[in-house]
Amino acid sequence: METGPLSTIRKNKIKDHLNKENSSYQNTRLSIQLSLNGLSFCITDKVSQELVEVQRLRFSTPRSENELRGALNDFLESHNVPSRTYESVVVTHSNALFNIVPQALFDLSKLSDYVKFNAQLLPHDELAYDTIAHKDMVVVYVPFTAVNNYIFDCFGPFDFKHHVALHLEELLSIEHEAPEKVCYAHIDQGTLNLTVIKDKKLQFFNSFQIGSTEDLLYYILFSLEQLTLDPKEVQMLFYGETTEAEPYYKKALQYLNNCGIYRPSFTQKIPTHLLDYHFDSIILNA
Repeated sequence: METGPLSTIRKNKIKDHLNKENSSYQNTRLSIQLSLNGLSFCITDKVSQELVEVQRLRFSTPRSENELRGALNDFLESHNVPSRTYESVVVTHSNALFNIVPQALFDLSKLSDYVKFNAQLLPHDELAYDTIAHKDMVVVYVPFTAVNNYIFDCFGPFDFKHHVALHLEELLSIEHEAPEKVCYAHIDQGTLNLTVIKDKKLQFFNSFQIGSTEDLLYYILFSLEQLTLDPKEVQMLFYGETTEAEPYYKKALQYLNNCGIYRPSFTQKIPTHLLDYHFDSIILNA
């Protein structure tokens, strides 16, 4: 996965992490998920492919990026995460400051042009991009640079990507038996990501902030109307913070005839005591 430069990260501040208490974590990967609505992390044993730990924190109200940095520090410290050394660290940024660009139109020197209509760019904003392998598209975005700097200070060099790239890589790889369009509704921490795919090609993607079942239905039905898709016919698959017992899903069943739950693919083994832990399993592919 190709990412943009991190010019503000102080590469001369690589610390000596060998003195940390790391005997049981030296073969693990730490994956951190960042959002203004909440935080989470998971630790995977890279040898056994077993999920070792999952933790998440929800915010009652969205935080600013500066507040997010402090919240992440407190969150990780409370679980002793910075006191260990990991074989690799990957960070996922989840925000609305992105755009999806066809590979044929992508120009590295024009990153700001791709997102300036979706976000109010500040002079100090860094820009990054993720290339969607074999799909001829690029996700250009504004990462949480201040948080990236903090993570670098804690763990040294790491990889990062945008959550949209993760979702598109997963969904565009699915083999569908029918040629009709399939709509995926991903729900996580008050955000609805709506994706429509046909024949492994992206037809539509958008993110919405939701606070109720009414919000969910409004954005889904409005998007389907704009795409001239019949709510009674389109295949709608939910994933993320969604089960058949969730209010969002139950409400959708009243208006959408062809609903189901999509379970992202992953190779990690999830121990029994973590099976019921409410987390978005697509982060395991970061």
